Amino acid sequence: MERKFAKKRPTDRKPFRKDGDNSAFGARGGDGARRSPRPPRMSIPKGTEINFKNIAFLQKCLTERGKLFSRRLTSASATQQRQITVAVKLARFLGLLPVGSTKRK
Repeated sequence: MERKFAKKRPTDRKPFRKDGDNSAFGARGGDGARRSPRPPRMSIPKGTEINFKNIAFLQKCLTERGKLFSRRLTSASATQQRQITVAVKLARFLGLLPVGSTKRK
């Protein structure tokens, strides 16, 4: 018996996403090659002491709203990031840094 309509095999189908993009390489396109990593916003010099008294340094680790930058953006190690967190909390408690910003968009 001869079939009128041949079944499509899974390899014949194109990938489909809910957002309507059905390209084989994703939303960004290209051949799937990775881009170079984003350069860090700031780097921590080796001699820098991370403590609550170093207000100028701690302010560089905070956004305008008073939130801490992530390790990915500060290029800090896990130990340094924990030290920054403790120092910022202590400086906020002592009133050396603002707790948050009242500025809204």
